[in-house]
Parts: sequence; structure tokens; C-alpha cells
Amino acid sequence: MDFCVPYFDDVLVSSEDEYQHLSHLRQVFQRFEEYGVVLNASKCVLGETSVKFLGHLVTAEGISPLPEKVMAITNFPKPETVKELRRFLAICNFYRRFIPHAARTQAVLNTYLKGAKKNDRTLFYGLRNLLLHLRSAKKIL
Repeated sequence: MDFCVPYFDDVLVSSEDEYQHLSHLRQVFQRFEEYGVVLNASKCVLGETSVKFLGHLVTAEGISPLPEKVMAITNFPKPETVKELRRFLAICNFYRRFIPHAARTQAVLNTYLKGAKKNDRTLFYGLRNLLLHLRSAKKIL
């Protein structure tokens, strides 16, 4: 079933057209029935041309970051501690496949993390340089 993308309790079924989609769904439902998988109808989204799946928007054109997540990144407040910077970089890393040269863009930001502990709440000094690279990382996404 190469048209099926399972991930824990989420399953994405992609098809070229309505008729193929009905055929694919029939196959998936038969397999579910065969293995005793019970679906929650209120959580099923069927026959859509675009869906949110695992933090991404999946359409006929391809996969892209969710617009609301991109907005969260661009509106992320200026990190003032190591912990806040880690949080920002973690969010960016989730979408790194959509960021050209992500490693290069984030390299300078990562230097602020060297030697820091996980929950370090130390305030940054020299924020001007940090802010320039932060804006650059946000702009690219």
C-alpha cells in the first residue's frame, strides 16, 4: 500500500483522483477490519484535497509548513536566555527541510548554545549580533 502513510494512530491515504481514492480507502478499511482496528469517525477526514498531517499541510502540490506555525516562528519573541534560544531553534529545526541552507543560517545562533546547560536561563550579552541572525533565520522560512 504505497499510497498509505501510517504514523502511530494517524494514516494518510493519497490518491490521484476520487475513484482511485475510493479504491484506496476500501483497501485500507479492509485491512483495518482484518486486523481489528477500530476508527473514531469524529477524527476521520475523508476525500479532502488538502489536510494537516504531522504538522504539515499536504496538498496535490506537495508538502509545506502549516501557515500558523510559520506565523508562530516569525512572531517568536526575541530570546533573552539560552533556554528561549533553544526553544526557537527547536521550532525552526522541525521545518528545516523548507529552509535553504538551514545549517549555515542557524550556525551562529548555535554558537550561543555551546557549553550551556539545557535549562540555562542566563541572559545574553551582545544581543545585537544575535538579533541579526535571528531575523535572518525567521526571514528565510
